[in-house]
Amino acid sequence: MLKQKLMSSLFLPFLFTGGLICQAKAVDEGLDEYTLDTIVVTAQRTETRDLDTPATTTVITAKDIENRGYLSVFDALDQTVGITSYNYSSGQGDNGSSTGRVYIRGLDKGTLILVNGAPVNLNNYNSPAGIPISAVERIEIVKGSNSVLYGSEAMGGVVNIITKQGGRTKNTASVTLGDVNTGGEFTSQGDKYLVSVGREYFSTFHDSQIRYNNPYETIRKKFHKDNWFASVNFASNLTMNYMHTKTYGTGMEYLDEKGRRKKTGYQYDDKRDHVALIYDDKAHNLKSNLSYHRRRIDGQQFLTNGKVSRSGASSNIILSRLNFDTTKQWKLSDQGSLITGLTADREKYEEIVNRAHAITRDSLGLYTSYSHEFSDKFSVVLGLRAQFVKGNKADSAKNAYLPQLQTLYKIDEQTSWYTNIGKSFEMPAINSLYSMGGTARNDNLKPQEGWSYETGIKRVTDTSTFKAAVFTMKMDNKFAWRKYKDLGLIPPIGIDPDNYIQVNLGEFRNTGLEVEYTKRLGDRWHYNAGFTVQNPEAKDAGVWVQESSRWQMTTGVQYGIGKFHSSLNLFWAGDREDASKKIAGKYHPMRDKVDLNAVLSYTPDQHSSFKLNFYNLLNRDNVINVSENLARPFNWSMTYTCTF
Repeated sequence: MLKQKLMSSLFLPFLFTGGLICQAKAVDEGLDEYTLDTIVVTAQRTETRDLDTPATTTVITAKDIENRGYLSVFDALDQTVGITSYNYSSGQGDNGSSTGRVYIRGLDKGTLILVNGAPVNLNNYNSPAGIPISAVERIEIVKGSNSVLYGSEAMGGVVNIITKQGGRTKNTASVTLGDVNTGGEFTSQGDKYLVSVGREYFSTFHDSQIRYNNPYETIRKKFHKDNWFASVNFASNLTMNYMHTKTYGTGMEYLDEKGRRKKTGYQYDDKRDHVALIYDDKAHNLKSNLSYHRRRIDGQQFLTNGKVSRSGASSNIILSRLNFDTTKQWKLSDQGSLITGLTADREKYEEIVNRAHAITRDSLGLYTSYSHEFSDKFSVVLGLRAQFVKGNKADSAKNAYLPQLQTLYKIDEQTSWYTNIGKSFEMPAINSLYSMGGTARNDNLKPQEGWSYETGIKRVTDTSTFKAAVFTMKMDNKFAWRKYKDLGLIPPIGIDPDNYIQVNLGEFRNTGLEVEYTKRLGDRWHYNAGFTVQNPEAKDAGVWVQESSRWQMTTGVQYGIGKFHSSLNLFWAGDREDASKKIAGKYHPMRDKVDLNAVLSYTPDQHSSFKLNFYNLLNRDNVINVSENLARPFNWSMTYTCTF
């Protein structure tokens, strides 16, 4: 609280005087333009109009992020049709080694997240919590199997987060005040660089979990977060990106009415670094990406007797990933083109308290994709990937061959019909050996793999877009984490029966329909709506069990006139899966999640702006995971931004 008051005392004078600074030092800039004719690069590894892309795609632009008031990448993905967000911290994602992630089409451990084409998944989790939302230029979401171009983990789809780069020289300072989050950020941009630094503070959250008959209250601790981002163009075709995020003091306390600790509490420091060198030679259609992604988690536990100690081995870890990818496009004829590429990848897991518990996994992928236009209306894409995974002391070697077939038929200049069929796979989490106490190989743990099929229609005009897709997917050997005692297994000596181990649960299947629609009416009104109807299930001990919500709906309206802009956005997930806790000896489905947010903004000139965000306007107890942690109740924030 003292820190928040101090921040407020520093920021408020800036809030009132910043407008004068902006007006004195500002340079003219053009207003951002909004277009429905988007270009995507993720689906085919080359710039392609959305209408010409044979896959289900969604693009979230920087303008969308601003207009809808997203505070994090989790927020942006959470309110997208066909995506389920599983997080612990109300939009911020993670709680130490309890890592948040996103599902595409109901499949956990089946979404690959990229930053500028480089993977950031660690230990089979795809948390985007280490990516500052202010650094994002756009987010491209490609649903369906994408393993041919991107390898393991792209079973349900790919999310590619594309960051900002340098441009017209300017400096931007912003300050945010709110009842949940307070912070500030400064960005400097030039022709060949962009540098941004910021800090956010988040308040304590009482009653952050449904209590039922618990003799204690679950309290999410206050924490703060540092964000750094830099993009430097060394040459016209060589860029370096660097991101650093450190979160201090996330965690949980479990207290009774008198403030006494009733259960062991936890607290984490979480540091992430991502650096990438990107070579993009457009003249020769060659692109290479060398990236390194590292995350360190330091955990403490607070015992009921008042003692404080380092928490367990799995909560004090270092995860890293070194990745190299190079892609070349060849123009073979007026009708045909070929993409070839190579990916080399090394993952590493280390326990801080026991460095002997370290393990690596090396893999190599070779891929090719051939596109042929048979006519102005009809084209086909054939893809194949050979993935070679080297064996280690936990898993045997694995060689996988992944085919893909895509077709596109142009019904007219504004309408296309596509199909996308592909096979995909994913290796077990690299820490599976040590989750079992590090006693032996687990030769029975198999990769999850399977097929997905979809067909869809896209229609894009100057004022509207309409997208509809029907899909079905079937995966074998789905991963899950289960307790020894729930599996009827006797753990190794010294291992708690409540410890989790990774197992192959069984089959996963899902069939569904997705629809998205956007409409622009003149220069003032913009509508969007979408829904998903699906049936995600996994076979658990021979019984089909629901895995995610069976339907989702999102809708929003934006209105702008002169210097004012407003938006209202609703996301609703219903018919959800069962929570992990039993009530009266029975499992029960989670409550519907209904999230209504609003944004009001005022831009007196092109160099200063005020934005007021309202979150959870209905003040609902929105459940955000199967442990029935809750999103924040109604809250607000105000941001002032000055450009000079």
